[in-house]
Amino acid sequence: MAHELILHPDCDAAFAPQYFGSVDYYAALSSFGKVYVDLNLVADKRFKSAHRCRVVDTRDEIMLTVPIVHPHGRHSWLDTPVSAHGRWSHVHLTALESSYGRTPFFEYYIERFMPIFDHDYEIDIITVGELDRQCDVIIRQILGIDNEVIYDTPMTEVTYDFRRQKEFEPSQLPYYQLRADRLGFRPGMSILDLIFNLGPEAPLHLLKISKNYKK
Repeated sequence: MAHELILHPDCDAAFAPQYFGSVDYYAALSSFGKVYVDLNLVADKRFKSAHRCRVVDTRDEIMLTVPIVHPHGRHSWLDTPVSAHGRWSHVHLTALESSYGRTPFFEYYIERFMPIFDHDYEIDIITVGELDRQCDVIIRQILGIDNEVIYDTPMTEVTYDFRRQKEFEPSQLPYYQLRADRLGFRPGMSILDLIFNLGPEAPLHLLKISKNYKK
C-alpha cells in the first residue's frame, strides 16, 4: 500500500512545514516520489498551519495552537523557538482525548504521539521546524508513506512547488467521523482526525483524494 500512494514517482515537490498537517496536505505530500519539506522558509505569520491544526471536538471544530517565540529580524521556522507557555502540550493532549477518545483507533495510536506531548518544552527548547519534522516522521510511519523526504530547501527547481500555499483546498470526499451524524462531515481536518477515525484504512482515503488532486 505504501508504494501505491505515490502516484507521481518521477516527480518531486516542495512543501511548507505543517503541525499535524491537514488530510489534504498529506494526500498531496504522499503523491510524489521525492518531497522537500522546507524548514528554512521564512516564518511568515500568515502561514499559521506551521504551528496550528484543526480537529473536531464534541461540539464543533477547534484550533490547537502551539505558542511560539518570534526572534528579532528575519528568521526561518527552523530558527523560531516553541514556547512552553500555557503548558500547551498538555492542553493539546487533553483536547485530543476529549475529541477522539471514543474513536475506534485512538487508544491504538495515541502512544505513538506521546514523545510530542510528553516533551518538556521549558527545559528542552526546540524550534517550530523541528517540532513539525518530528510530527511528520510519526505520521509517515503510521501511514506507511515511504517516498523520499528531505527536510531542507531544494537546491534545484522542483516539478511542483507548494511552499507558498497557506492551505490545501479541503476535499469534500467524506470518511467516517465519530460525530458526523450530529455535526455533519467536517473536511480539512488535521491528519490526526483521519488516523483516529479510520486507523489502517487512512492511507486508502489519502489515495482516493490523491487521484483527484490538482496543483
